[in-house]
Amino acid sequence: MSSFRELGLSEQILTALDELGFEEPTPIQERAIPPLLQGYDVIGQAQTGTGKTAAFGLPLLQYVDPSSDELQAIVLTPTRELCIQVTQALRSYAEHLDIEIVAVFGGQPIAQQAPRLRAGAQVVVATVGRVMDLISRHIIVLTAARFVVLDEADEMLDLGFIDDVEKILRMCPAGRQTALFSATMPAPIARLAERHMFHPVTIKVTPKQLTVDAIEQAYVVTSARDKVKRLREVLRAEDPEQAIIFCRTKVGAARLDEQLRAAGLRCKALHGDMSQGQRDGVMIQFKEHKLPILVATDVAARGLDIEHVTHVINFDIPGSTETYVHRIGRTGRVGRTGRAITFITPDQERDLQRIAREAKTTIGEWEPPEERLEHAPRPRRRERERDRDREGEREERKPKPAGRNGLAKLFVNRGRRSGIDQDDLRWALEEGAVVPGDAIKRIEVLERFSFVELPPAEAELAVDRLDGTKLKGKQIRVEFARS
Repeated sequence: MSSFRELGLSEQILTALDELGFEEPTPIQERAIPPLLQGYDVIGQAQTGTGKTAAFGLPLLQYVDPSSDELQAIVLTPTRELCIQVTQALRSYAEHLDIEIVAVFGGQPIAQQAPRLRAGAQVVVATVGRVMDLISRHIIVLTAARFVVLDEADEMLDLGFIDDVEKILRMCPAGRQTALFSATMPAPIARLAERHMFHPVTIKVTPKQLTVDAIEQAYVVTSARDKVKRLREVLRAEDPEQAIIFCRTKVGAARLDEQLRAAGLRCKALHGDMSQGQRDGVMIQFKEHKLPILVATDVAARGLDIEHVTHVINFDIPGSTETYVHRIGRTGRVGRTGRAITFITPDQERDLQRIAREAKTTIGEWEPPEERLEHAPRPRRRERERDRDREGEREERKPKPAGRNGLAKLFVNRGRRSGIDQDDLRWALEEGAVVPGDAIKRIEVLERFSFVELPPAEAELAVDRLDGTKLKGKQIRVEFARS
């Protein structure tokens, strides 16, 4: 495994990655970043959760010339949600670069987006329909867009955008560099790549890399009549921190949402018949951990990238192996384990066996957590995890580094450069970590990081609740200061 530094990234980008807590590149990043930095076109077949945004985003940012106000790079996305997610990621990677990144998507007035574009947007992240509209109004001009990314191209095909994508590509310079990322590679996408890309380097992250190591998979056999009842039993037993339940249709998602809420479960639906405002509201609640269960269709949840999803439940078995892999890839993110549970009727057992065979994985019959623990084997990987857990427990029993007068001193990896001041940290401690105001003895904000002094018990609470969260839109690391 290479380090990010060995991939050839600039110091400003490496600094941002370090501040974000990135340690090692994922397989798609390790294989895609070098050829993109060398100027090659790249086709990446990878699902959400593999780190593909950084795979194309880091070379894109290194390519852009901050001294030029021209639109130099464009990222096309199929949905508003993915557009917002990619923009947030690129802005975090570009924290130490003087690059203007603008998101444009439907549902927001063009009058708000046009001034930002005319002010000198160097990178535009956009939904296909809105780009076409802005091009027709001569607000977006692509004559200097020499770095083009198609993100989740198969979804653009499913939503009927592929013809517009072709038109947009024809408006970009012939000598542009193109990156195409797609979870699957249907024939129309392969033909588009053949027409519009020049000797592309093809990279494929196989389903096995996404499913076997990080995600525990199981199935539940039930009759169609008892399906909702069995789902409630599974949810009660699993007690997920956050779960996405996938349904095949919009009507099915809406109906299941009503049935679960009637049974007293806290959940909301996400499907295409909802207004954009309703969908945004549900997305925000789920991302902010205020909603434990999301009942969604595949299209509505496309681009939904949530770090803490512990369970993915296929209430309706997916129609293809690719869809199965893409769905369950939303849990078991880097450094975490996840659970994927698929409900089937007796006549669907063959379909599930085919999915398991094609995905090169094992899907066992569901057991309640207590029985699963009792029957669980201990292969070497689990032995290593158990040893690490024991080591962690021993570390926890050691006294924590203290500041003055027996207080614990915490390090926060953000400071004035990130727009954070004492009031922001005090608010995070009081509201996010529920630390009493009088327990906060000292806050010192420096240029790139900060220090906080608290009694040891409150310091433990602050580390547990704040580390890895976001403050003013930026992820923060909170840990005990080394000295």
